[in-house]
Amino acid sequence: MAVTVILSTVPGTKTRDDYGTSSIISIMGDSLGREILPGTKTVAEIRAAVARFAAKIRAEHPDASFYVSVRLARGDRKPNGYDAASRRNGLGQENFMHLVDRRTAPAALPAADGTLQAETRA
Repeated sequence: MAVTVILSTVPGTKTRDDYGTSSIISIMGDSLGREILPGTKTVAEIRAAVARFAAKIRAEHPDASFYVSVRLARGDRKPNGYDAASRRNGLGQENFMHLVDRRTAPAALPAADGTLQAETRA
């Protein structure tokens, strides 16, 4: 069964700190674009549409950091696998968000001989 997909951008960034990675999305921010795609049938088609749409927005706004909002038209049934894909970035919604690294410098750790050595990260 075909669904109508509504794509739009939302300003957002990813932040990596010492405790992990988080995403900050500005729901009230200005959208850089919107597209309505009728007749989409599978999660793979939605994923491809998100990639095309986001690449077009990236070409128009090369420095922008954004999340792609993916909505289905009211009353349309979700394709199989849609919920799982949208929860784990399986549609590529987060692929165009800039990553800000806020990790602190590695802490000095005591070595076996009592001197301090810098922690190494893999």
